Amino acid sequence: MLGVMGAMEDEVRLIRADLDEVEELDGSCELLRGRLDGTAVVLAQCGIGKVNTALAASAMVQAGATSIVFTGVAGAVAAGLKIGDVVVGNRFIQHDADDTAFGHPIGVVPGEPPFWEPDPDLFATVFDAVRTLDEPRGHRVVAGTIVSGDQFIAQAEKVAWLRATFEASAVEMEGAALAQAAHHLGVPFAVVRILSDSGDGDAAVDFPAFLNDAAHRGRDLAHVLARVLRV
Repeated sequence: MLGVMGAMEDEVRLIRADLDEVEELDGSCELLRGRLDGTAVVLAQCGIGKVNTALAASAMVQAGATSIVFTGVAGAVAAGLKIGDVVVGNRFIQHDADDTAFGHPIGVVPGEPPFWEPDPDLFATVFDAVRTLDEPRGHRVVAGTIVSGDQFIAQAEKVAWLRATFEASAVEMEGAALAQAAHHLGVPFAVVRILSDSGDGDAAVDFPAFLNDAAHRGRDLAHVLARVLRV
């Protein structure tokens, strides 16, 4: 069963509105089971941050999800990426994990791998779907490293550090937590991030203005995936 996750109301509201045969489920977050274009789907609005994301991933698997695709917005980090472009994560790191006092590299959670990667088949399917939707609209679609932390990044200096330290393409607050949780739960995952801001001093202004556009594009992606990943 396809699982679709977003952190905020605007990231899931249009997908929720398109669900048929909706059933509300118990869980740590808003959790729904329904059908999208005839495909069984579990939809979660996980809430912001890493802990909420991990809890939601576990609840989705318990509800029957056999794969999880996260769709939402993020800040641009890599040079050349603009608002409206899309990053599909091929590597995930928690940038706020800091155990350097004990000899671990920055971004490494002790006992965990240095980074997480998505399921290659699901990644390829999602990447192709995003390209089909967004490249004709004039948006660039790239595979890249997504870094996550419990911080809203709005400083150019921090963006430069993320780029130099992790070769990051985008920064947000949930993707690497989903990656870690999915790794332990044994469920394939993928993360799609539409770039809503540049992570700099204008981020707090750019971010809310872009959410409506991102909501429509996330809904389009969910419909494509529901048709391609019929399970």
